[in-house]
Amino acid sequence: MQTYVTLWKYTKDGLMDIKKTPKRFEFVKKVINSAGGKLLSIYGLVGEYDVVTVMEMPDEKAAAATILKICSTGRITSQTMIALSVDEFLKIAKEV
Repeated sequence: MQTYVTLWKYTKDGLMDIKKTPKRFEFVKKVINSAGGKLLSIYGLVGEYDVVTVMEMPDEKAAAATILKICSTGRITSQTMIALSVDEFLKIAKEV
């Protein structure tokens, strides 16, 4: 499975009902699992972004559908990146 790192930022509406964050985290886990993925880690952040997740997903379509479903709540926006293991990254770097 491919690993994805997503940076999340609360919208104004998301900040207005911030107390619902525990329920939101459970929703995120459920959406990831239902798409065949696995949530590896989730952290709250202090800075430009509010949350970061690291997840494994079966493919890019599952990742895109998961992220869109989470963002469709109107409470959060995201930026997602594909993550390579250091071994994969070094192998590619040697081939360049």
